[in-house]
Amino acid sequence: MKKYGIPGIQLVCIKDKSEEAFNIGTISTESDKKVTANTIFEAASLSKCVFAYAVLRLYDKGVINLDTPLVRYAGYYERFDSTDHRYAKITARMVLRHTTGLPNWGDDKVAKLIFPPDSTFSYSGEGFQYLQRAVEKITNKSLNEIAQQEVFTPLGMTNSSYTWTDKFDTLAAFGNDSNAVNGHKKQMAAASLLSCAHDYAVFLRALINGTGLKPQTRQMMFEKQTEARWFHHRVTEANNHIWWGLGMGLQENETGRWAWQWADNGNFKGFCIVNPNKKQAFVYFTNSNWGLHITTDLLNAFFPKQTWWPPIWNGYEFYEKKNMLAFWSELDKQGYDHALEIAHALKQRDTSFLLPESDVNDLGFILLGKKMKNQSIDIFTFNVSEHPESSMTYEGLAEAYDEAGAKDLALETFKKVVRLNPNNNYAAGRIKELESEKNKK
Repeated sequence: MKKYGIPGIQLVCIKDKSEEAFNIGTISTESDKKVTANTIFEAASLSKCVFAYAVLRLYDKGVINLDTPLVRYAGYYERFDSTDHRYAKITARMVLRHTTGLPNWGDDKVAKLIFPPDSTFSYSGEGFQYLQRAVEKITNKSLNEIAQQEVFTPLGMTNSSYTWTDKFDTLAAFGNDSNAVNGHKKQMAAASLLSCAHDYAVFLRALINGTGLKPQTRQMMFEKQTEARWFHHRVTEANNHIWWGLGMGLQENETGRWAWQWADNGNFKGFCIVNPNKKQAFVYFTNSNWGLHITTDLLNAFFPKQTWWPPIWNGYEFYEKKNMLAFWSELDKQGYDHALEIAHALKQRDTSFLLPESDVNDLGFILLGKKMKNQSIDIFTFNVSEHPESSMTYEGLAEAYDEAGAKDLALETFKKVVRLNPNNNYAAGRIKELESEKNKK
């Protein structure tokens, strides 16, 4: 946590009937209020697993058919292009296994299909929002009412909700300012769950025990439904070990099959994994943009060391983690202003030694988040020297200059970003803002 600048964490590990829980740190970098077992975090995409379980409960009751086109339940949906009839093929099963053809998120008005429904895999929050609409119409209840009926009340999850409740005023890890409260009033099956690790562990234990689902339905949830070869995403060895079930990802490694899901809502990151056969489960929530960089380390701390494919598959850790940690260690010893010499020395020892541009960029932003502004500038400067034609490296350096108060250097560097990538609207916007500030002086 200290290394990555993570202020707080909630963690629960289940092994059969035993359970370990940890609540460490503070609710934010600006607060000294301690994280407790009752602190409420954004569960982000861990929302999807709970909603999937609720949908499967409704399936067991005959309320919804997983293979009936959702248009028959939902009718007209304003997020879809009414002239494209392929949307009419989308079913609940396709949503739960992410084969709808929908993007993760569309634009402000429409979610256009990126491939024909059920032809390949692409992770989609839009799909879950469409399924939410269908289920709400079928039941004539809101998402949170459905969740209370099918999940929270039966399982005793007393600190969980898909929308803000008054009890969160003193418990939320992000405080109770009006913007935070208003931002959590929209109910979203894909991402709006507010919960804590203790409550989520109760849910994971229900998955282990098969509570609330017919045996064949529970089995179906953990069966391979589709290969998780994410459309137009980087292919790695992890693709050979990752599939999707109904509502959760699946990995197979040396110890068997695990179901998992990651969470990413900006500065709220988390992860859960469950092995029903071993009766083991694990969940953690953090309040840091770099909270997913520690997934493998945490898993190895609580379980026998093995290959954990999800962090590799979703790219939330350093791609060359061993190399980056060795580089980082030397930077701490010798000084960040020696980054170029350190990198060259490590490459001389091992000609296959790689420091990917994106990994080094991540390190720069981690340091910036820890208020290590000068060290951050050193790392971004090194990355620029290694990748002088990359707009991404210059953008990182511009951000670091900006944070450090070197506004002229920030302006000059943002202009370099736009020269390399004229479509970078963020950099163009910062140029206008910085020039306006300069003219006022």
